[in-house]
Amino acid sequence: MTFGLLLTALLAPAPVAEHASLDVKAYRTWKIELPADPFQKVSGTIPIPHADGAGFLVEPRGQGLAIDTDGDGEVDRELNGRKDPDTQVRHARVVLTGKATDGGDLRYPVRFKDEGSGWTWAAGGALVGQVGGVGLQIIDLDGNGSFHDVGRDAVVVGGTGVAQFLGETLAVGDGLMSLTFEDGDRGLAVEPFDGATGTLDIATDFGGKGVMLAAVVQSVDGRQSFELGAHDGKVTVPAGSYRLVTAALGLGDARVEVDPARMKAVKVSGDATAKLGWGAPIRATFDYEREGGELTFDPRRVSYVGAGGERWIGWNPIGKSPKFQIKEKDTGDVLVDVVFPGSC
Repeated sequence: MTFGLLLTALLAPAPVAEHASLDVKAYRTWKIELPADPFQKVSGTIPIPHADGAGFLVEPRGQGLAIDTDGDGEVDRELNGRKDPDTQVRHARVVLTGKATDGGDLRYPVRFKDEGSGWTWAAGGALVGQVGGVGLQIIDLDGNGSFHDVGRDAVVVGGTGVAQFLGETLAVGDGLMSLTFEDGDRGLAVEPFDGATGTLDIATDFGGKGVMLAAVVQSVDGRQSFELGAHDGKVTVPAGSYRLVTAALGLGDARVEVDPARMKAVKVSGDATAKLGWGAPIRATFDYEREGGELTFDPRRVSYVGAGGERWIGWNPIGKSPKFQIKEKDTGDVLVDVVFPGSC
């Protein structure tokens, strides 16, 4: 029996890697939700290395910028941007071109914004391709010009529009794939992951009625990351410890986000299911100010904490107010009922 199993293993075909080409795509309108803020302050250059230098020169020019778009060391284009009439944020976009450090062609889209305190920049495009019939969008989240930085760059798997951190593996359909970048980030190879795996389940023990719009986890060592909203909150992952890094829920037109800073990691063991308990019951704590006989309650100073230690923030719209009761200390009689003004 042992010999038969060994012979079967020896004769089994080795996993065949699938290769995919990656192409640069610039976005006129940015719609991807990223797991971290990618914007950096504009300071002298856009630090994307190329064959002729360590970055692209950029100078302030009135309310806008003058930028070297082709890497020859001379500014050749002025960007004044367009101010959004609702947010009052000024936006601009450009594509940097030239020769890459390996001699190939370089094309790097950049987006700029000025929220009133100076221009900042971030990658304005992605490397796009397909593996297993599933589309990928790979973003240079840390803005260093490379797209393969595990734990620091980002990737969208499928058409969700929600990016996870780039990890050493991807959940593609029902499979878990290892990935390797090739040819100076112009190609990608994937093959079935052959390490120990378990199931991470953040849906079963979640208390709440909302739809999971996004839920990104990352392993504590930074080597793996997954967006579970696209997998109904449950996915096969390499064994290890994982933390929730960002999440958003919706109900109708309402949306709320999660600050997971105080949540504990969940350990996923091989061939086992690990569940995350979070959501309801929600505990609300608040501060108030007292001046003479007047008490002031501020909706911005109410903290909502869920069962997993997560803070619920960014309520949009704020919605129904909690009720505050001021009671007579000795008798417990309610003297005043207070609610916040409506916001919906």
